[in-house]
Amino acid sequence: MQSASKLIQQRQTKGTSVVYGVYDSSAQPFSVRMRDFFIDRARVKVQDKSYFYHLLGVMLDAGIPIVKSLQVLAKKTENERFARVINTMAYDVERGRKMSQSMRKFPEIFGESEIGIVTSGEAIGNLQHLLFKLSKQTKRTHDLLMKVRGALIYPATVLIALFVSGFIVVTTVIPRLDEFFVQADVEMPFLTDLVLTVGRFLIDFSWLLLILFAFFAFVLSFYVTTDIGKKRIDILTMQIPYVHHIVRRLNVAKFVQLLSLLVESGVPINEAIRISGEAMNNFLYRDFLKELKHRVEAGEKIALAMADAPFLFPDTVITMISVGENTGQLALISEKLATHYEEEVEHSLDTFTTLLEPAVTVLVGLAVAVLALALLGPIFSLSSLVA
Repeated sequence: MQSASKLIQQRQTKGTSVVYGVYDSSAQPFSVRMRDFFIDRARVKVQDKSYFYHLLGVMLDAGIPIVKSLQVLAKKTENERFARVINTMAYDVERGRKMSQSMRKFPEIFGESEIGIVTSGEAIGNLQHLLFKLSKQTKRTHDLLMKVRGALIYPATVLIALFVSGFIVVTTVIPRLDEFFVQADVEMPFLTDLVLTVGRFLIDFSWLLLILFAFFAFVLSFYVTTDIGKKRIDILTMQIPYVHHIVRRLNVAKFVQLLSLLVESGVPINEAIRISGEAMNNFLYRDFLKELKHRVEAGEKIALAMADAPFLFPDTVITMISVGENTGQLALISEKLATHYEEEVEHSLDTFTTLLEPAVTVLVGLAVAVLALALLGPIFSLSSLVA
């Protein structure tokens, strides 16, 4: 029992004793350095952050000092990298820094909007309340993105399975039939001959196709990481019928949700627009929100400036934002808009999935029909020959 408790204590200490900027991994054995290498590059999930914000808010609301709260959460967090990050924040706060200042050390984990909200909470002395809001907003954004991914999993899985099964049939099954019917001196139907030609090409040049596929995959993966590539893709998605409705609603929901939370947190409106813009993944929205910030700073109203980009913001959003500005309830109106557009995204995804299922079914049916005719054509020819 004593050895087991020591082991648990060692694991907890090992996971939470690291403070970035203080811990020197170069002095550690090679095995420890390799382990640190992988831990320090592990992904911190959105669920982990949402849970952290909520628990930290609960502990602060209960009167527990922030340093003690962070130390407890560092031991409680299962993600080792996030545990090290939280432990570093506890170390910094204990030495007089603000939590938001420590969060800025980790821009790959904490977004600009999250840091801005925490900064506002520290300034107005109501951090726990804003942490609850931040936890809810983070979870809502994550759930919405998961629904988008979920809508794409079904067609992607079916198409991959169709491609793999078709490749196996074309390269293994039909060529064996070719040998049999060549010996039987049966003339191949056009469709079977076409499938056989494709199969021979895939077999003979499979190495070339693999090289080309790997090359194009590498080029594409590099291209989408560049600013030009991201802009082109964002422009393309905004031009695809029906898809652009989902993309627009998704980005509008994210923008008004962040705007509501930041304005409610006491962030100045121009700064709230800047932070929201930097949090947007779509370059079209990000570029426009940069312009919007400057126009608002020059004295122009938000709704009036947004009216110049109807392809990004629907009339409903512009009208509601205008009402919020005129009544001084921009945060409340933005929150209602966020809820509305999240529901719109869910409805659009349900409709998209409903429309996509029969289209995928028809595509699978056509592929199966082509392969079936290619297989049965020679058999019919042989039957007629025997008859």
